[in-house]
Amino acid sequence: MENDMHGAALIERVIAKVREDGWEAADMPDLDEEPVPLAPEAIDALRLPGGRPLPPSLRRWLAFDSRLPVDLGWYEEPSAPVLAGRSLSETTEEMYGFGPGEEGWAAMFGEFEALLPGRGFPLVGGSDSRRLLYVGEPDSAGEYPVLVTDTDDLPYVAVMYPGLDVYLADEAGLLDLDFDTYTGLMDHPVYGGRMREHAELTRLGTEGLEIQDLYFPDAGADTD
Repeated sequence: MENDMHGAALIERVIAKVREDGWEAADMPDLDEEPVPLAPEAIDALRLPGGRPLPPSLRRWLAFDSRLPVDLGWYEEPSAPVLAGRSLSETTEEMYGFGPGEEGWAAMFGEFEALLPGRGFPLVGGSDSRRLLYVGEPDSAGEYPVLVTDTDDLPYVAVMYPGLDVYLADEAGLLDLDFDTYTGLMDHPVYGGRMREHAELTRLGTEGLEIQDLYFPDAGADTD
């Protein structure tokens, strides 16, 4: 692995970029306030749902600023984070803000929870689509995948980024990534290996799944 393209080393580059230029993505919370670093002992004590360790990217980011996760809705107080997360249906309901007549969407995303029983943390990006950090199994870099959900036609879920490290780098405009499709990084020369790890670990496959693929897998996307 190129050491400065993954994990904490990539986040170091993200921090330098946003300190200098702010976020390139317009929907990221601004940096008008001073960052709120989390003490090393507090970071060491933190655990993700299920007692899982923090990914290197999140450890490094929290050492720089614990306020961004508050802005993203992960917890309420920068100095006292609790990383509980929510189920996939609860996370999508929070992200989309389903209104009257849309209650069925959360239930349909709930159908994916047999496949994805882990907890989610909302991120920004998209309109019909939304992104979330999914705490299931980590990849070989110790990172958890960023999933994309879509409501344009039928509920759809896929691996979009191999981790918070790459997601934040993209939001900062640090990387030149090509997304012809949501899963466009599967063949990326640097991130493709990690993407395919998550495609297998989540059982979402390299193209993601629509809801009907849960019941008729041979008729849907690639699940190998």
